[in-house]
Amino acid sequence: MNVFNFFNGAAKVYGIIGNPIEHSFSPVLQNSLLDFMGSNGVYVPFKVDENDIEEAIKGLFKLNFEGINVTVPHKKSVIKYLCGLDNTAQKVGAVNTLKRTNNGFVGYNTDIIGLEKSFNINKIDVSNKVAMLIGAGGAANAVAVLLAQMGASDIIFVNRTFDNAKKLKNKISSFYSGNVHITDFEEMYNYNKPYIVINATSVGMGNGVWESPVKKEEFFNGVEYAFDVIYIPWKTKFLSDAEKYGCKCINGFDMLIYQGIASYEIWHDITIDKKSAVDIKNVLSDFFLNGGGDK
Repeated sequence: MNVFNFFNGAAKVYGIIGNPIEHSFSPVLQNSLLDFMGSNGVYVPFKVDENDIEEAIKGLFKLNFEGINVTVPHKKSVIKYLCGLDNTAQKVGAVNTLKRTNNGFVGYNTDIIGLEKSFNINKIDVSNKVAMLIGAGGAANAVAVLLAQMGASDIIFVNRTFDNAKKLKNKISSFYSGNVHITDFEEMYNYNKPYIVINATSVGMGNGVWESPVKKEEFFNGVEYAFDVIYIPWKTKFLSDAEKYGCKCINGFDMLIYQGIASYEIWHDITIDKKSAVDIKNVLSDFFLNGGGDK
């Protein structure tokens, strides 16, 4: 038998809640970061049903968890069980990172940090350009705020539920002076071609899943960029269809890594230097593409 001594009884505990959770790469990411930074800690995944959110948050606090990541579908619903939000999370209206305080967990949104870095890496500049955003959930909130902050001339919200899209519009209206359009999945094809189409839904997520929120693939003809927040599979049907029409395609992996690094920084009150962050991303990307994402 091998002696397992990566952490001990003094270890700090972190985790992620969501449903489904089996696909998440965050445990690999965060446990790798803990090891890389020499921290005595462990990070574990928890499948939590929507009806059990309150009990889960109370239980994780009682068990002295230092930090929690939150993924779909809990990024909005978890807010009511927190003791506070930072300014960015309040602006976005969704959280993906919780940090322990004496009074409870405080919510942060690092999705917007990861997304912005991914945009910069891939040289996506939406200023004075038309962006189409599919979805109105927690991830879409971060995307909408970033598009507005980056000065998109128009944002087209595509969602089945008009009220949810309207809430997104109202959220950014206090600081965004561009044009906002709200449409559904039947009428989205009637708009002029946007510069970028972003899938911020979970449609197409998971190994063996081959589905896209854009049913008419020819819609991508003339679109410059297609961005999918999903990273499993590496190339979704959404991106595969877009690629056929010459779109530059980006998945959510860089966004995942950089939002995860930002979460780690919040939990540990540190800043990881840029070179180390790039090295971490490259190592994890190689691992993922060589089969690590199937585990």
